[in-house]
Amino acid sequence: MAFWKGADREVHQALVLCGIVSREGRPSPNVPGAETVDYRDLSAVVRKGTFGPVESTEEGVAAYREVVEGAFGCGAVIPAPYGTVFRSRDALLRWLELHYFTLADALRYLHDRQVARVRVAPSAQTAGWDTVEHRARGADLEVTAFDSFRILKRQAVAYVPIEVPGRRSEFGAEAAFLVEREQWSQFLALLKEEQRRLPDLKFEHTGPWPAYDFVRLDLNG
Repeated sequence: MAFWKGADREVHQALVLCGIVSREGRPSPNVPGAETVDYRDLSAVVRKGTFGPVESTEEGVAAYREVVEGAFGCGAVIPAPYGTVFRSRDALLRWLELHYFTLADALRYLHDRQVARVRVAPSAQTAGWDTVEHRARGADLEVTAFDSFRILKRQAVAYVPIEVPGRRSEFGAEAAFLVEREQWSQFLALLKEEQRRLPDLKFEHTGPWPAYDFVRLDLNG
């Protein structure tokens, strides 16, 4: 779903918002094709675009993620929903002013924290269940996975389950964990312990990621 700000849909140069970062104690993001719009101690990381709905394409999402993850390489970033467009620099500055304190609080919360995504699925040895047994054990697999997620939460600030449309429970479960940077190795060690404890399951992780799963920008102001 695309988002754009302002009532006028006339086609002209606009700013596509990718994320929000702090200007304090960190270098400006250096990502090709991106620039910043500064308000007090915040920077909006943007790309130039056309005002109006943004089509979700593989190329467009990749470009958006390149900017967000490039900014994340320098410190905390609040990812904007893909396709967030402001018709002018002034419109973006007004929005930053309106939401300044909320954005500043969110960046303080995300400071020195990063995301791991963990997927729990049947191992190669159990992947050959017949269809009836597979479905019957799906609920048990989901319960076991979420028990493991609660254990992993001990080394995380927060976690959220990730719903994948169309994925049946017998094919696994996935969650995102917000982890302190200094606790990252301990989190991975605990993940390995869970793999040893449950050898019939396969634990896969990716990251560190920006906080895609933990922040939602208010685009109504």
